[in-house]
Amino acid sequence: MARNRFVPNRQAIASFLRTPQTRGLIERKTRAVEQAASTAARSEGWGGQFRTDVDTGDKRVRGAVIGDYSTPYLEVSRRALLRALDAARATE
Repeated sequence: MARNRFVPNRQAIASFLRTPQTRGLIERKTRAVEQAASTAARSEGWGGQFRTDVDTGDKRVRGAVIGDYSTPYLEVSRRALLRALDAARATE
C-alpha cells in the first residue's frame, strides 16, 4: 500500500510567517500573555514585571514573554505564564 508523504512548501510557509498580518497577530497574542501574566503574578502579591520581545527576522516573526523580574522565584514566573496562556488563545 502506497503511503502519501506530506512535503511542506517551506517557501510558502516562510512567506506567510513574514506577512504584516501574521506579525500583528503574534504581537497581539504576545502582549496579551504579558498582561495576563502580570495580572496573575500581582494577584499572588508579586510585582508582575514581565517583558515582551517581538522580533521580525528574515524567515519568521518571533514573540516571547520574559519572566517576572520582581521575584527571585522561578516558580512564580512559571505559574503566572502558564495561567496567561489562555489569554493568548482568546486574543485574535
